[in-house]
Amino acid sequence: MLKELQIRDFALIEQVHLSFYEGFSVLTGETGAGKSIIIDALSLLLGARASLEMIRTGAERALVEGLFSTPETACPLLAEWGIDAEPELIITREIHHSGRSRCWINGSLVTVNQLVQLGKYLVDILGQHDQQSLLDAARHLDMLDAFGGAELQDLRRALKEQYRKYSAVKRERERLQNQERERLVRIDLLQFQINEIDQAKLKPGEEAELVLQQHRLANIERIAATAESVYTRLQEHTDQPPLYDQLAQAVTELGSLTRYDPGIASIVEMFRQCLVQLEEGSRDLRQYIEGFDRDPETLDQIEDRLALVRTLKRKYGENEEAVLAYAEQVRQELEILLDSEIRVEKLKEEEEALSRELDRIAGELRQKRQHYARILERQIEQHLADLNMDGTRFEVRITGQPVDETGMDAVEFMIAPNVGEDLKPLAKIASGGEMSRVMLALKNCLVEVDRIPALVFDEVDTGIGGRTARSVAQKLRNLSRQFQVFVVTHLPVVASFAAHHYYVEKQEKDGRTSVSVTLLDGQERIDELVRMLGGQSDQKATTAHAKELLKQANTS
Repeated sequence: MLKELQIRDFALIEQVHLSFYEGFSVLTGETGAGKSIIIDALSLLLGARASLEMIRTGAERALVEGLFSTPETACPLLAEWGIDAEPELIITREIHHSGRSRCWINGSLVTVNQLVQLGKYLVDILGQHDQQSLLDAARHLDMLDAFGGAELQDLRRALKEQYRKYSAVKRERERLQNQERERLVRIDLLQFQINEIDQAKLKPGEEAELVLQQHRLANIERIAATAESVYTRLQEHTDQPPLYDQLAQAVTELGSLTRYDPGIASIVEMFRQCLVQLEEGSRDLRQYIEGFDRDPETLDQIEDRLALVRTLKRKYGENEEAVLAYAEQVRQELEILLDSEIRVEKLKEEEEALSRELDRIAGELRQKRQHYARILERQIEQHLADLNMDGTRFEVRITGQPVDETGMDAVEFMIAPNVGEDLKPLAKIASGGEMSRVMLALKNCLVEVDRIPALVFDEVDTGIGGRTARSVAQKLRNLSRQFQVFVVTHLPVVASFAAHHYYVEKQEKDGRTSVSVTLLDGQERIDELVRMLGGQSDQKATTAHAKELLKQANTS
C-alpha cells in the first residue's frame, strides 16, 4: 500500500506531505483545484513520462517521493536488481531543468523502465491516465485463467509442463537436423581416418624395427664385402692357407706332443673346440652371405612403409599405440554420428506424441476458458447495469493462435457500451467515465485475482448520479476491503462512503498560486460535503443532508 507521498516544486505544488491509510480514501475539491496534479505526481513514481513543464516556476527541480509497503510479488524483481527487499520501499523521482530525470529505489539509482516494471506491483491508476493495466490485452488471458480458479490454473500448469517437454524434444530434433550437413562431412572424415589407419595395419614398435632394417639395407654392400672377405680368410686358399687349415694343422701338431707330455692335452682340447666353433661360424657366415637380399625394391618398400608410419604419427599420435588409440576413439564417435539419424527418427516420433498430448490439454483448456468466459461476461454486465450502464454488452473474445505454453488461445475483452454499437476492444472506449466504470466492474469481478495492493480511480463518477452513484460508492467500498482504494470524485455520495477524505484546494500566497491538501475530519468533512452538495455551511438543510449522507454510508 501507499503510506506517504511527498511532493516539492511540482506544477502548482510548492510542498505537500501526505500520509495515507488502508481502506477507501477520496480526494475532492473544486474543478481545477489540482486533484489531477496529485495523480500525476504519483504516476511519476510508477514510471510515467516526465517533462520540464512539471517543474514549478522559479524552482530548479521537482521532487516526488513515495513510501510503500513492499508487496511479496515484487521481491523477485528487486532481488534481480540487487536491491534488498525491505518491508518498505522508498521511491524517489527528480526532474531537473537540465532535462535529466533521476530515480531511486531505497537509495539505489534505477532507470525509468525499472520504475515501470516495479509500478505494476504497487499501484493501478484507472481512468484517463496511462497506468491502466486492465486495458492491456496481453494480460486478459491471465485474468480469465485466474478468474477460473484452481481448475484453469491446474490445466495451465499441466500445459506449461507438457509444452516444456515438447519444446525440449523439438529443439533437440531441430538441432540434429540443422547439423546434418556438418554431420555428414564429419562422418566422411572419420571414415577416411579409420580406413587410413586400418589399412596400414600398424604394430606397436614397428617404426624402430623398420629403422633397423632400413639401416641394414642401406649398408648391404659394405656388410657383404666385409663378410665375404672374412669368409675367404677363414676357408678359402689365397696366397696363404686359410685360417681353418692353419688352425687344424696347429691342433694336429700340438696333439702329437701328448705322447711326450700328457699335461698339454687340455690345451689341445681347447684348440679342438675352437676349430669346431670356427667351422660352425664359417658355415653360418656362408649362409648369412648367401641370404643377402640386394634387391633395391626391398629398401624402397621399407622406406615407403617407414614414411607411412611417420605420416600417421604426425596426424594421429606420437607413437603407434597412440595412433591405434585414436582410431578406437574415432570409431566410437562415428558410431554416435551414424546413430544420430536413428535418433532423429525417434525424436520425430516422440515430438509427434508430445504434440498430440499438448493439443489435447490445450483443447480441454479452451473448453474450460469458454465456460468461465461466459460466467465472467454475465458478472461484468450485471456490475455495469448497477453502474448505470444498462444494455452494455461485454464479451471475452477467445481466438485461436499457435499452441504455446499458455495454450491455443488469445483472449481480449470486448465491449459495446451503447445499444446498437459493435463490440470493440476495451482499450477503444472513448469516455473516461465509461472507462472507469468498466474498470470498477472488472475489479469487483476480479477482486480475488488481482494482487496490486493500491487502486486509484480518476473520474469514476463522471456522468452518473442518484442511485447509480450510491451503487458506485458501495462497489468502491467493497473493493477497499481487499485493496487500498483512492478515488478522485465530485459526487458527495461517493465521498461520504470513504473512510478518509482529502481536500485539495488552490491558495494564493505572496502573489503565487499553490496547491495544498488537507485530511478532513469531523466538521471539516461535513463542510466539504455541503460544498459538494452546492450549499453553504450556514444552510441547515444542506448541512443536515451532508450529515445524513455520512450516516447512511456508515450504516450501509
